[in-house]
Amino acid sequence: MSSPELTISTIISLLGEMFDCVDEQLANAVNALYNSDVHLARYVCLSDRRVDELELQIDGACAAILDSEHVEGDRLRMVISAMRITADLERIGDQSKNVAKSVSFLCDWNMWQSETQIFDMADTVRAVVRMARDTFVERHPLKARQVLALDRRVDRAYRSTTQTIIKLCALYPGQAEALVHLVTLSKAFERIADHAKSIARSVVYLVVGTDIRHQQRRPDTAVTQLA
Repeated sequence: MSSPELTISTIISLLGEMFDCVDEQLANAVNALYNSDVHLARYVCLSDRRVDELELQIDGACAAILDSEHVEGDRLRMVISAMRITADLERIGDQSKNVAKSVSFLCDWNMWQSETQIFDMADTVRAVVRMARDTFVERHPLKARQVLALDRRVDRAYRSTTQTIIKLCALYPGQAEALVHLVTLSKAFERIADHAKSIARSVVYLVVGTDIRHQQRRPDTAVTQLA
């Protein structure tokens, strides 16, 4: 039977690979959107299988640790955090797939891109996912502040884009189907940022043992006080 230390090392390695896969999947989904590339969008959907496989492997390694001995302290926090992070990464992969699925419905939407913040959302979401990874790799809770700040930026863009799409529906009723997919797309980006924020909060728990998921005060203030 593998030692708990070896299994922890395996978990960290698999999480690194999962971060890589999800980052590539999101990048390809955004590039497919930018270039109206339906072939790349199909590849994004297929690549989601590897993300799912990694989720199962990490969950299995976590289960092996929990079955092997009474786990506590740093190892227990690592297992709990890994399972949370894995679930969020898998959902980021699912939302990236949703972005890719919208591409074929939005190939003729260039007339709207100057009126929405979709491309800004896409760029910010890619940045927030990479920042979430940096937070995990560096194990520095203050990095989480940057993730939370970027998430708020995505939230603002999502609200603005939703209002713009409502106006566009009134102006272009014949394009209602494409505009519905535009709503789905913007929601997918908003959810990706939420999952990145959740990853950052899991890292705070991993490093300092404090769970900040449901605090009433502003999360960035809570993180600052943990440093």
